[in-house]
Amino acid sequence: MEQGSRSLLIILCVALLLGAVVVGVHPAYRKALVSIAKGQPAESPIWKANKDYYPDVSLPDAPAASPAADAPAETAPAI
Repeated sequence: MEQGSRSLLIILCVALLLGAVVVGVHPAYRKALVSIAKGQPAESPIWKANKDYYPDVSLPDAPAASPAADAPAETAPAI
């Protein structure tokens, strides 16, 4: 049992270290971390890039994107 918990601890530490390296090397992740630390997550380049791909996902203070006006409305089939 002790060996399993030690292995899990090593795996978690390696994952944490790898995540820190990715944030340190990749400029978009670095800017995202800085914007979150400043309390302005909407200024994160990752949020800006994903806004077009995921319109229903928004920050708690920001309103969700409204559905496109030209999208057909879903209706229940008539029985």
